[in-house]
Amino acid sequence: MSNSRPEAVEGVSLSPSLVVEDDPAMRERLGHVLATLGHGAPQIAWADSIAAAKELLDAQSFGIALVDIGLPDGSGVELIGWMQAQHPKVPAVVISAFRTEDVIFAALRAGAIGYLLKDRDDLELGIALRSIEQGGSPIDPAIARHILGWLAAQLPSPPAVPAADAPAALPVALTPRERRILELVAQGLSNRDMAESLSISRLTVECHTKNIYRKLAVSSRTEAVYQARRHGLLD
Repeated sequence: MSNSRPEAVEGVSLSPSLVVEDDPAMRERLGHVLATLGHGAPQIAWADSIAAAKELLDAQSFGIALVDIGLPDGSGVELIGWMQAQHPKVPAVVISAFRTEDVIFAALRAGAIGYLLKDRDDLELGIALRSIEQGGSPIDPAIARHILGWLAAQLPSPPAVPAADAPAALPVALTPRERRILELVAQGLSNRDMAESLSISRLTVECHTKNIYRKLAVSSRTEAVYQARRHGLLD
């Protein structure tokens, strides 16, 4: 038979249920929880080991199997994997005290459609099991947070986004003289005033100004000052 996981759990019925659990107290609890959901004793089959569960699964049909992990003759994960190979139409939900990462992921990889913890109260377990009949795959909140944390750790880190006020890199560096002229431009000085201040000719000022415009990819004084501030060239 196919060993693929069931494609959907929509329409899954809790009756008849196979409960694979060897602890008497937990068996009593689960029987009570199922009874509150309308599934009484005649609709529940009990197995206290993997071997007993396999015999029941081969002998009759079940709507669902509730499987403990720690069983006398092995791990419930082994049983779930076997079910996927031999009885793929019977969905399995883990109800266990085990919450370690390796067990959780092993059970889900084996084909479990849900993973619940025994330390939840009866009402919480009942709500989770009821969700299965509505097409849900119940995961205990603590397990869900664990899975989300694991997935987040596996995802690559997003590329760093520069701070909004971080200066952009300037493709072509300005010379010290060009930066000085840019400062004077920002102060509103004319070419003649800049020439007098720097003791150079107006033609030289104009030449430097054209170079500044080219390097900043602008065409006016206003744009030059704006881009200079953007690139961190001006205070």
